[in-house]
Amino acid sequence: MLRIYNDLSRRLEEFTTREPNKVYMYVCGLTPYDYAHAGHGRSAVVYDVIHRYLTYLGYEVIHISNFTDIDDKIIERSNELKVNFKELAEKFASIYLEDLKRLNVLPLYAYPRATEFIPEIIEMVKVLENKGYAYEISDGVYFDVSKFSDYGKLSHRNIEELQAGARIEVNPEKRNPLDFALWKKAKEGEPSWDSPWGKGRPGWHIECSAMTLKILGNSFDIHGGGDDLIFPHHENEIAQSEAYTGVEPFVRFWVHNGMLNVNKEKMSKSLRNFFNLHTLLEDYDGEVLRLFYISVSYRKPLNFDLEGLEVARKNYEYLHNSYLELKKYLTKETSGTASIKEQILKWKEQFLNAMDDDFNTPVAISVLFEVFKFFNANKDSVSKDDLILLDSILGDMFYILGFDRIGVERNIDFSFKEKIEQILEEFLEVEDIKKELEDKDLADPVSVLNTLIEIRNKFRREKNFALSDRIRDGLKSIGIILEDTKEGTKYRLEATNG
Repeated sequence: MLRIYNDLSRRLEEFTTREPNKVYMYVCGLTPYDYAHAGHGRSAVVYDVIHRYLTYLGYEVIHISNFTDIDDKIIERSNELKVNFKELAEKFASIYLEDLKRLNVLPLYAYPRATEFIPEIIEMVKVLENKGYAYEISDGVYFDVSKFSDYGKLSHRNIEELQAGARIEVNPEKRNPLDFALWKKAKEGEPSWDSPWGKGRPGWHIECSAMTLKILGNSFDIHGGGDDLIFPHHENEIAQSEAYTGVEPFVRFWVHNGMLNVNKEKMSKSLRNFFNLHTLLEDYDGEVLRLFYISVSYRKPLNFDLEGLEVARKNYEYLHNSYLELKKYLTKETSGTASIKEQILKWKEQFLNAMDDDFNTPVAISVLFEVFKFFNANKDSVSKDDLILLDSILGDMFYILGFDRIGVERNIDFSFKEKIEQILEEFLEVEDIKKELEDKDLADPVSVLNTLIEIRNKFRREKNFALSDRIRDGLKSIGIILEDTKEGTKYRLEATNG
């Protein structure tokens, strides 16, 4: 039985849905005025794991995440770069979607843009105004939080407490400092749309309500986002949506992921302490980043550092190489007869119990390490039938966690061309290596690698360990690990980038 921590009730609740066998799910997405940072990657991976597990359980998952393609930051950046705001937003939205592919995030049902829902937003504001929840002043239309009696129910604070703790720009025309903009009247040179209140653009909070109500309908199942959005963004979503529809709850389960921190501070562009996700994916395989992201509970903060990423890379390589070894055992004759079916089913139960416990990925991952610790120590004694069963169950576990490339043989192909050419240029600066490379077959990456292995082995036979180590270390720097065995020198590829 799946139980999810609901921030609305602040307790674990049995997961139930609005409709049988369907999950309607929304996650607050990116404001694409620049490259996404690593924290955005964590959020995407967290909700991808939730999406995958719900799919595994048999649900049809209608999962959407938005792009806020009009707001102050986008306007400011587009003016700075002298480009159209829409062009800027689409550029960085496209880059982010490519980054998500490299993180092995499943494609979503839709990626709505706020500017595609202007008519729905205007209609919502009109209804709220007619119902007495909204009022117009000189710079826009605002929601009157005093008219919504449940305001503060998500953040579990009353209006007085929220006012005391909030840093809100005070407009003397506002009835209450917490009142928030539903519609902003246009300033000179800003993008704007016609409305009953003159030209203007949507406020931030109303965009998410309009998109979700249009696509997912009222009382949808899961609303996700970072825990920094609980107040004011998600609190305001609830107020305007339930005031508009007259129906509660707007959302059944409110799920929030913890922040990705740097030196115990939230990673953010405004603090200038962020790591560019796109750049990180040049140096780290997307699935290594996934393992790092889900190594702690999704609700807890995660400290980001390169040492932690290196630990994740080593752990990923252990899982990858162990699963490759299992795959090899499935294809060869084995003499093992020991039955471990009962233990395999126990591992499966432990894994699923962890996922049922509010998507407890750290415990689920620990089960994988327990499995491979046992396999690596006992692989010769286990029966072929049980190895086949273990492979099947591991396939489900890796799908749920989003590790589709673990256990897949990595091959040198033309994707390595640039790296091989780069390291070859470095080797050509070493006179003794350059001589050995003359008249050798360097037509493609595989030929270059085989040639370098031959040259390294020649240097080893000559006891020229400085040069043999130079080749070994150079190849390691681009993710090619040489291993000297009784059968000769072999290589394997490390997970370096997606």
